[in-house]
Amino acid sequence: VRKKNTNNILFKNLMDASIGAICFWLLGYSFAYGTGKYAYQDAERDNKFIGAGNWALQNFNDDTSYHSWFFQWAFAGAAATIVSGSVAERCRLEGYFVYTILLTTFIYPIVVHWVWSGTGWLSAFYIGDDGKPYLKENGMIDFAGPGVVHMVGGFAGLMGAIAIGPRRELLSDDPEVRASVKGHSDLLCALGVSSL
Repeated sequence: VRKKNTNNILFKNLMDASIGAICFWLLGYSFAYGTGKYAYQDAERDNKFIGAGNWALQNFNDDTSYHSWFFQWAFAGAAATIVSGSVAERCRLEGYFVYTILLTTFIYPIVVHWVWSGTGWLSAFYIGDDGKPYLKENGMIDFAGPGVVHMVGGFAGLMGAIAIGPRRELLSDDPEVRASVKGHSDLLCALGVSSL
């Protein structure tokens, strides 16, 4: 990122953490791990597609639930932050704000429910109504988030980069124009990569 856009990218990462925390607290964690009765069901039953209930962490009576939320919020923030590099220098702050809300409230939590909740349709630990694993031996085990966190963030970044388009300076035939896009700090680049 060029020097003129450093504050912008840092602000986007801060926004991922703060706005993402509010959205993940209010609805996201419920969509990922919530259990409860749906309007179309007579009894409380888990849904293979999306969680429900426990909105805004209600009905959590022990500290482990809050620890789990905090741990999962860190993953949600990491997935959201991946995109900031994909759309660097080309995305308006308002658009990025909307993206952060959508990713941390709906997109990421739904994928978390599918794989990590234990009742999601992709989870290797989900037992179907017949008492057997839902996907037989083909269920997904995602340890530490290469699929859930990094693929969600990567695909969201890819979609953002495709929608916004390339940096025009990089496509220029003039080598001086292309050289003007060089990042301003290799040290910060290395620090950012190592902190992930």
